[in-house]
Amino acid sequence: MARYVLIPKRFDLIVMDTRLIRIAILFPSTGLIDGELCDMAEERGAQALIYKVSPLAIADPASPSAVAAMVQEMGSPAMLAHVARQTLDVAPDVVVWACTSGSFLGGDADKAAQAGAMSAAAGGIPATTTSLAILDTLLSRNIRHVAAVTPYHVDIGRKFVSFLADNGFIVDGEAHAGCGSDSEVGALTISDLKPLVARAVTEKTEAVVIPCTALRHQTIEADLLKAFGIPAVLANAATLDYAIKLARMG
Repeated sequence: MARYVLIPKRFDLIVMDTRLIRIAILFPSTGLIDGELCDMAEERGAQALIYKVSPLAIADPASPSAVAAMVQEMGSPAMLAHVARQTLDVAPDVVVWACTSGSFLGGDADKAAQAGAMSAAAGGIPATTTSLAILDTLLSRNIRHVAAVTPYHVDIGRKFVSFLADNGFIVDGEAHAGCGSDSEVGALTISDLKPLVARAVTEKTEAVVIPCTALRHQTIEADLLKAFGIPAVLANAATLDYAIKLARMG
């Protein structure tokens, strides 16, 4: 009777870290597109972990000043640090404040302090905001001339235009949809945006910048590129791309 002897073989094992990059996303409690953010992160080889930031009271969407006060309250360094501290349990690689208006409104001191407060509260990991991510996207593509098309009330939208100009970009034109709530912004479609873009672009424009993380991306980037021949920089795509960039650098 034949006998078979199993001789163990030695294999050199290569251990690889296949864990997805974890992005802790601090997102306004009024936001309605959590699922889209998670899908967009997964498409980029990352995992979105969403933490809601709540205001003391929901602002009247018809009042630009009330809306501005609400997002500034949510974006205060103290509030962001409080919420970012909760992310320690999941050990994220990067933390972001995913609210454009909540990161370009307010004084320069608050803008500079937001990322630092989140980083310190989350254990020293990289941190950023959507407004900073938009700037990085434009800079990395060597874009200078932009058209600003915002979903905001005019008063708030013009502050975003000033934010871009203060950071060295030339705003060729601007247009604003006049929305005051995340649900209104989320209802905007490419049919709503195309006329606004047409009013804002010029022959010099190299990209259209459309802020606000409440906007549903759908096929907006591809549709605008086809219609106007220039790229669109959208808030959520810029936020996720910059967050992943920071995670890989840090």
